[in-house]
Amino acid sequence: MVETFETLVARAAPGHQYVLWDLWTALFRAAAHREHAERALDALAAAPPRLWPELDPARRRGWYSALMDVTTPVPDTPLAVLAAACAYDGHERERAVRHPAMRRDPRLLPILVIRAADWVTEVRSAAADVLDQVLATPTATVMETVAPVAVRLGRRRRGEAVVRMVRDAITRASDEVLTALRSSADIPTRRFAYRACLDGGRLGEADLVHAAQHEEDMACRTLCAEAVAGLDRPDLLRGLLANRAARVRATAMTALVRLGTPEHGERMLGDGSPVVRLTAQWAVRRAGGDPAEFYRRLLDERPGHGLRHLVAGLGECGTPADASIVLPHLADESPRVRAEAVRAVSRLGARADLAAMLVDPAPVVVRHVAEALRDAPPPEDRLWPLLDGGRPPHVRRAARRLLAGTDRWNRLKADLILLSGPDESLRERARAGVDDWLARQAATAYAGPPEPLCRELAALVKQTYDALGERTARVLTWHLRTACGP
Repeated sequence: MVETFETLVARAAPGHQYVLWDLWTALFRAAAHREHAERALDALAAAPPRLWPELDPARRRGWYSALMDVTTPVPDTPLAVLAAACAYDGHERERAVRHPAMRRDPRLLPILVIRAADWVTEVRSAAADVLDQVLATPTATVMETVAPVAVRLGRRRRGEAVVRMVRDAITRASDEVLTALRSSADIPTRRFAYRACLDGGRLGEADLVHAAQHEEDMACRTLCAEAVAGLDRPDLLRGLLANRAARVRATAMTALVRLGTPEHGERMLGDGSPVVRLTAQWAVRRAGGDPAEFYRRLLDERPGHGLRHLVAGLGECGTPADASIVLPHLADESPRVRAEAVRAVSRLGARADLAAMLVDPAPVVVRHVAEALRDAPPPEDRLWPLLDGGRPPHVRRAARRLLAGTDRWNRLKADLILLSGPDESLRERARAGVDDWLARQAATAYAGPPEPLCRELAALVKQTYDALGERTARVLTWHLRTACGP
């Protein structure tokens, strides 16, 4: 029986309606038998928190609610109390939340939290009174059961009061309980606990710094870094400049500038994160320096480590005159350096034959080239050969992207060419592209393509007939005849 419940609970957790009904059917069958009820309730207690907000309303939906109301068990076991607490009848829900088991059995606390946000005032008030009594002693068991469900009720119209009760309980809890909540495997609960601790002043300086340095969840780490920044302690902030989280480094750098110590900006100009580099560039300017001059000096020294970050930095704050420094790096042996050089050249507005790099062997370089050429693509006669089946997939993909931006008929031609190519993933994309063309662009293709392109498209439709399917091929043929004439 327990394996059945565990399986049902696992299947129902994503919120599938029919699986939830199957789970409720099994729960009703078990509720009248104490041993089965205990095992079923244990399986529910181990369920992920997201199950509870889905399990509760499933009990009251449509014909299923009427069927279950006929067979509702007498609240003799804790599981029967849970079932009654989810009933359609408000009087029954109210009696259930007042049942002594609600106070004694932690496994029922998730449904008590939900009833504290009930749409009926009397039920909501009764559940809130019981929940207030339970939270009077915020033990680890209670808080680890209540908090994950309460967090998920925060956006409900009547859920704010429940969230407030749990937040107040967190501020009264012991340090051991707070540590357990901040270490919760449930990320929403962990973030909620951190916010409650920060708002309630329950995190000391040492705890804040430790969390800002080592907390696994980056949102929580950033919250703590912002709290450290609010302490106005440059000595603590300097320690965060080496943090592995970019948002923490940027927060520390911003706070140091605000405190009048922007001199640390220069050491962060070569950071791997764009947001940190931009913050550092701002710091250098606040200190009276020129970040572009820093990048020029280091690139002139031909560094080995961190070269791509320096190239990127010069592209972010340099002038068109710096293009001569960046251009040689388009031929660097490192794909990442070449990619950053492409971006920098584009930002600086330098003249360079980036289209020649569309055949680069590194996909990351070709992606950046295609992005740089999106608004000013090269002549079409340079792009069509790149769709050849012998080209690497990333080259053909970039060429299709650029051709699709030139003309709707070129887009269709490119997709038909790829549809007859050797790469399965590109064929799937091309087929989706043809379907999208028919759905979005065909109806407004008022101007037909030139006659040579009409003949090419007609030939390609015949060539890809099997891949297109009879219906799609016939619709395309009709559109071509309409646009090009018989």
